[in-house]
Amino acid sequence: MLPPHETFPYHCLSLGTLTFVVSGEGAEHLAGLAARSFSPVVARYAYPRFETRAPFFPVMAADDLGKLYQGLDALDWMAGSGLLYPRSDAMGVWVDGSEDQLFLKELDLAVPPLAFAAASAGEADFPGSLLSAAIQIVSQSDHAITPGGDFPSRLSACLPTFQLHADLIGLMAFDLIPHVLTHPRPISFEDLDDFLSGMAG
Repeated sequence: MLPPHETFPYHCLSLGTLTFVVSGEGAEHLAGLAARSFSPVVARYAYPRFETRAPFFPVMAADDLGKLYQGLDALDWMAGSGLLYPRSDAMGVWVDGSEDQLFLKELDLAVPPLAFAAASAGEADFPGSLLSAAIQIVSQSDHAITPGGDFPSRLSACLPTFQLHADLIGLMAFDLIPHVLTHPRPISFEDLDDFLSGMAG
């Protein structure tokens, strides 16, 4: 049994220990500069277990009245209403593919779900890599990079999103992205040199 997934026409790239999805013009070029990248992106979602923080991928959930939610509907119901039904059940799988059934109170539903990206929906690529952020490359912006981005609601609810100006596609982006992820804030082109100098210092 594999958990539900969504497929996006994005590029996924790894930068050190961080993994991102990238959209927009220039995404393919930026991904090509990374040591590892793939497209399209198969996204799956998990909630951490309280005791271990191990990711649990829901496949089905049931409320106290016995109403069943399956696939991505189960994830959406858990995100929207799961805290109201702590003794309700969730069926799903762990990272190793083993199936399990938990009470919702065993999962940390107070945090956004974890998003994982894989190159295919097959068992061999499950669960994929844990995503750190989603980045939209834009050509019209007053900033070099700024929080925000046009991504589907389920994905953007899980991840910090950023808009990166197309003029910064290249290795400079690989220096910039991890630092902005740590301290999210808009960086204008006027402030970019000072910001990069501060990183070097």
